[in-house]
Amino acid sequence: MKINKSALEDIRAHGAEGYPHEICGIMLGPRGEGRVTEVRKARNIIVERARDRYEIDPRDHIRIQREADAEGLDIVGYYHSHPDHPAQASRFDTERAWAGNVYLIVSIENGKPVDANCFVADTDGGPFRLEPLVVA
Repeated sequence: MKINKSALEDIRAHGAEGYPHEICGIMLGPRGEGRVTEVRKARNIIVERARDRYEIDPRDHIRIQREADAEGLDIVGYYHSHPDHPAQASRFDTERAWAGNVYLIVSIENGKPVDANCFVADTDGGPFRLEPLVVA
């Protein structure tokens, strides 16, 4: 997946800002190009397990989809953080994956972003495969 440097930096900053909880958001890009040029923050509606779980607020998802449509952008995928854990997809992440979307996970250790990886599922619910992350 290709992502603009500024979009990746926004994700990393969002992860650090939300530490020690998981943060989440949506990655957008020009229609049909499959590259990420900007990101939009979303609320994580999971409260009890916010340190190791996320779920995008459906109202944010709808709002961001409407904004993207109005701006001629596609939802390329979704991002979230793993506080004090590697940037690897968990079973929970994989089971909730939608086919065809890119999922970026940023690892935040002690409040600092340290790593990021992308994953794609060919079928809903996984399995995930690693997708090369190209910063352009």
